[in-house]
Amino acid sequence: MLRIFNKMALKLSCRLRIGLAITALLLAVACSGTGTFTPQPSVAHTQATTASPAVTLPPSAKDSDPAKLSALNAVGTQAYSVLETILEVLGPRESGTSQESAAANYLLHQLQDLGYATEIQEFPVENIALAGLGLTVVSPEYVEFEAIPLSETGLGNVTGILTSVGLAMLGDIPVGGLEGHIALAKRGVIPFETKAQNVFDAGAVGLVIYNSLPGNFKGVLVTQPDFPVISISEYDGAVVESMCAESEVRVSINLSIGDNQSRNVIAEKQGTSDAVVVLGGHYDSVAGISGANDNASGTAVLLTIAKMLADVDLPFTLRIVPFGAEELGLLGSRHYVDSLTEVESDQTKVMLNFDAVGTGSGVSVFGSPQLVELASSTAEKNGLDITVTRGQSGGSSDYANFQRVEIPFLMFFGDDQSRIHSKLDTIEFVSSEMLGGAVETSVALLQSPEFADFVISEAN
Repeated sequence: MLRIFNKMALKLSCRLRIGLAITALLLAVACSGTGTFTPQPSVAHTQATTASPAVTLPPSAKDSDPAKLSALNAVGTQAYSVLETILEVLGPRESGTSQESAAANYLLHQLQDLGYATEIQEFPVENIALAGLGLTVVSPEYVEFEAIPLSETGLGNVTGILTSVGLAMLGDIPVGGLEGHIALAKRGVIPFETKAQNVFDAGAVGLVIYNSLPGNFKGVLVTQPDFPVISISEYDGAVVESMCAESEVRVSINLSIGDNQSRNVIAEKQGTSDAVVVLGGHYDSVAGISGANDNASGTAVLLTIAKMLADVDLPFTLRIVPFGAEELGLLGSRHYVDSLTEVESDQTKVMLNFDAVGTGSGVSVFGSPQLVELASSTAEKNGLDITVTRGQSGGSSDYANFQRVEIPFLMFFGDDQSRIHSKLDTIEFVSSEMLGGAVETSVALLQSPEFADFVISEAN
C-alpha cells in the first residue's frame, strides 16, 4: 500500500498474530515488513480468501432481489477478468523501469478505447540500483542472492566478513564489536531502525536482514544510515547463516542511485461543471513480483469503474489517474498534485484511492468524515458490504498527497496485507467479491445525488 512519503512517511505493514498483547502489537508494528500502507482496521486481520470468478455475496447483499445479486456477480467477475489480463499481459511493473513504461502505455490505450481523453505525465525518479542480485558472496565460493534495499537505506560499495547477530538486539552484538563486518540479522521483535543502529554503532559497514516469513520483503528505515541495509528471503537467510556457521564468509553489497523516468496516466471525461473528482491508485509493483493485490487489484478496479461510467453523464469532471512510482515513496501522486495550478487544485473536490483492495475479509474504507458517511450510507442502500475503519498506522498511500493539500479523500483497501511485497502476492489470493464490492460501491457513490451535492457544495 507505499504507499509512503519519501522521507516523510513510513510504509509499514503489520503481520501480527491475533493473540498478541497490545504492547507486543505496538512493538511489532514498528519492526514488521512494509506494505503499500498499513490499515488500522476495526477488527483483526484475517486470512485471505481464495480467489474465484464466482462471487460469494456479502451478508448484507444476500437478501437483495435476484437482479441485484446477478449484477453484483457480473461486476465481480468483470473486474477479476481485468485483473487476470493485467497480470498476463504486463507481469511485474517495477517502478521506474521499462516494465512500468509498458504498463502505462497499456493503461493509456485501454482508457482511450473507452472514450476518455488521455495523456502521459512523465516525471524523473531516483532509483536505488543494486549490483548483481544484491548480496554477493565473494568467498569461500562465489554466489549471489536476490536482495531488496530498504527504503532510506544508505548507499555505497562495501565488503566485509558476514557475521550473524541473531535479531540484532544489543545482547546479540558480539563482545568484540563488528568493526568492518557486515551483519546478518533476522527480522522481528525490534524495528529495522533499531537493528541498523545497533550494528552500525558496533562498527558494521552493512546490514542484511532476512525474513521471518516465506519470501522477501521491502522494509523502511526512519532515518538514512551511512551504510547499506538490504533484505533477503527467509530461505536465503537460512542458507547464508549455515554458510557462516561452517566457515568465514566474505560478502559485498553495492548500492548506487540511478536516474530514471516514471509516469502517470491521466484519463478525463468532462462533466457539466468545472469541479473535478479524481479516482486514483498506483499501477507499479516492487521488483520481481506480480503484485496481484498490490496493486493490480486497484488498477483493475479503476479500469472497471472507467468502463461502467464511460457513457454516464456526471455533474463533475471525472479524472482517472493510475499513478507511477508509488513504491518509491508516493512519487507519482506527489508529482501529480504538485503539478496542479492553484485553479486546478481548487477545482479538485474529491479523491478516491484504491490500493490493495483484493485480499481480506471484505472491502474497507477510511477518509474524510463526510465521504466515509456517504460511502457507508450508499453501500447500505445498495445492499453492499463495506467496513469503516479508523485509518492506517505508520504508513500511507497515494491519497496522502491529496490530503496534505486538504482535498477530501476516501481510501478503499482490503484488510489482509500479509502477502504484499512478497512472491506470495499472486492472483490466487485475490477475491473477486472484494473487487466487485469496491467497484459497485464507488459507482453507486459517484452517481448518487448526495455525492453530487457534496461536490457542488465544495465547489461553492
